[in-house]
Amino acid sequence: MNEALSRNSYDDVPYDSYPYQQSHPSRLATMATLFGLTPPNVAKCRVLELGCAAGGNLIPVAEAFPDSWFVGVDLSARQIADGELMIRKTGLANVALRQASISDIDDTYGHFDYIICHGVFSWVPRDVQQKIFEVCANHLTPNGVAYVSYNTYPGWHMRGMIRDMMRYHAFRFDQPEQRIGQARALLDFLAQSTEKDTGAYGVLLRSELDLLRRQSDHYIYHEQLEDFNEPVYFHQFMARAEPFGLRYLGESRINTMVTGNFGPEVQKTLAVMATDQIQTEQYLDFVRNRTFRETLLVRVEAIPNWGIVPERVYGLHVACGAKATGKGGELASNTVAQQFQSPSGMVISATGPVFKAAMLTLIEAWPGTISFVELLQRAVAKLGRIATNEDLQTLALGLLNAYISSDLLELHATPLAFARVPGEKPVALVHARVRAADGHASVTNRRHELVKLSDMGLRLLPLLDGTRDRVALVESLTTKSLAGELTVRRGGQPITDADELHAGLTATLGPTLDSLARDALLVK
Repeated sequence: MNEALSRNSYDDVPYDSYPYQQSHPSRLATMATLFGLTPPNVAKCRVLELGCAAGGNLIPVAEAFPDSWFVGVDLSARQIADGELMIRKTGLANVALRQASISDIDDTYGHFDYIICHGVFSWVPRDVQQKIFEVCANHLTPNGVAYVSYNTYPGWHMRGMIRDMMRYHAFRFDQPEQRIGQARALLDFLAQSTEKDTGAYGVLLRSELDLLRRQSDHYIYHEQLEDFNEPVYFHQFMARAEPFGLRYLGESRINTMVTGNFGPEVQKTLAVMATDQIQTEQYLDFVRNRTFRETLLVRVEAIPNWGIVPERVYGLHVACGAKATGKGGELASNTVAQQFQSPSGMVISATGPVFKAAMLTLIEAWPGTISFVELLQRAVAKLGRIATNEDLQTLALGLLNAYISSDLLELHATPLAFARVPGEKPVALVHARVRAADGHASVTNRRHELVKLSDMGLRLLPLLDGTRDRVALVESLTTKSLAGELTVRRGGQPITDADELHAGLTATLGPTLDSLARDALLVK
């Protein structure tokens, strides 16, 4: 949300610069692959981010793909300066941040395989919105994919009403801190005032208020109090994109495109009412009261095929953070079911031997990825036999159905490269080490997720540069503890004796390193 207004509010209240997993180039490439296109190789590509803030979404990806080139554009001088400092500290040479207006992007920028525009479109004037479409049209390579997120109706009708209330009250005050505080005060007042209202207005209002009251200050300031916040209906967004030669590919989260969750009657009605994918998506927004979209666009020459077939999974990589539940049974049995529970709590029951064996293989490898071809080989090896063509189709179809209908597993266009076991001289991700050294307790992992570090992890991570073995790490941590930079406790009481500190840290080091590895923060 970082384009200029009459003043640059992002210099006053910087937006927290976080990773957005749904905008990762590998995710965009995965969606393009599933919809029948051939996207550029993520490991050797060019990426442009519009509204990059301090590079929190771009820098970790640049570290992961050293043979790719990344450019971020943002108007906020303060945020660009913060990002450039991070780049200097990490030593990355394949990423550049530029303080510039989106409106100033011209032919000198060149072409990009992936263009990311998260949290910008709805919060800038109409002419800048048009420029975003123009940048996507003029700077995408022939097979490239653009990601644009924006607020949508009908869901934003209620949120827009609350925004109007907050702005009416908060803009009686001058300073950003005052406005944020007063906006929160109004939320509390509205929540108390409607506490006993059991009507539709009260129920809807409280649900929105509960969501907003949990948000950070920078979110309240830029989402609710900015001069511009223009939601659109999905069909309006696409009607404006199409004259620029842009075509709808899909959504970054494929499960939002699924109609099966509404039952056969709804599916049947949608098939009659909607004559194309655009209309189908719009009717789904009506049913869901959707508030936000993460739309993927391609050039008009690229023609997606939304009839997904299993063969498109063959070149992808798979990860699974689920767990096996229940009693399970014989893998080779076609009748004995094994249940798997996803991170959100969704449970599926599977009887197919190859799918069950593949799921157990993925769970063992978590948080790492396994290529589909290797997964098939390892799954049938668990069954004690050689893979057949039927196994190939069965596994691909099972994985595809699980991916589309649940959060049971993930598909990736590229493997996730990190160490699942700490090495003798552990090495952590560079940008994560830099952030931890600067005192930030939240860092981005190789899965492009934000990880909250423990106090021990925060002190340990900057030391993991490959120069220290475990003995040296304990010595360094002991020195930090004696200097008061790290508190080690036993029975709730701080340990101050050097020998006791050394013993306690020796016992704690291994589990902490293992935790960092499970969080995909180590490369060695």
